Amino acid sequence: MNGKLIGFTTAMVIIAALALWLGGSPAQSGEVPVPPDFSYEDTKPLTPVPFSHKFHVAEKKLQCPDCHTKVFQMKKMAASPEMTMAKLNGGEFCGNCHNGKKAFSTKEAKDCSKCHQKK
Repeated sequence: MNGKLIGFTTAMVIIAALALWLGGSPAQSGEVPVPPDFSYEDTKPLTPVPFSHKFHVAEKKLQCPDCHTKVFQMKKMAASPEMTMAKLNGGEFCGNCHNGKKAFSTKEAKDCSKCHQKK
């Protein structure tokens, strides 16, 4: 029995080493592609707000569950009509992270142009 355990352990180590050598890992095999960027247009009187999934995933290292479905529902290209600056400033939607602690605050007037960008 001890010989079988040693053989099994050796086989598992070889498989793991081979997987690492080939550059793969079990967690990466099911990666979800990064969704395209989009823009929130219903921001009058301010300019629209572009949103980059790529920036938040690649640069900030966020994972889908960090925002979905806790902060945002996973409806394709859906912007909630309830997403107002008052709610963002109260810590909802983008304000969940953009609170001055995790990321720049939605409450700071000097930071408005970081989101509300001219086309």
